Amino acid sequence: MSQKLLEFDFPSPTELEDMGRKNRINIFRRYFATSRYNRLLIQIALVRSALDKSSIQSVSDLEYQHNQDFIRISQMMGQLDYHNEFLEAVREEETALEKIIEAYDRKINQTTP
Repeated sequence: MSQKLLEFDFPSPTELEDMGRKNRINIFRRYFATSRYNRLLIQIALVRSALDKSSIQSVSDLEYQHNQDFIRISQMMGQLDYHNEFLEAVREEETALEKIIEAYDRKINQTTP
């Protein structure tokens, strides 16, 4: 079964420039939410590959696509005047991911055989 990642329709630099700071940060937050969702799609494709060994290359392709998209967006943001706003959203995302990992750590550590 072939999995397709969600595509985030990132605004153009001109569209971003015409937005206010708050709207841009919300765009960045939505981008990261889409990215997290796509990571889950990749994970389910990986798990399913145990049932269908022929899908392993598809998992690698999804990983590559996801990583290339992030690199493209990150490089684009680095060239724009609101790079600091993007970095603010990056820090928020990092904090959110750390909290998710901490919650999993607690759950894993309390589950004893």
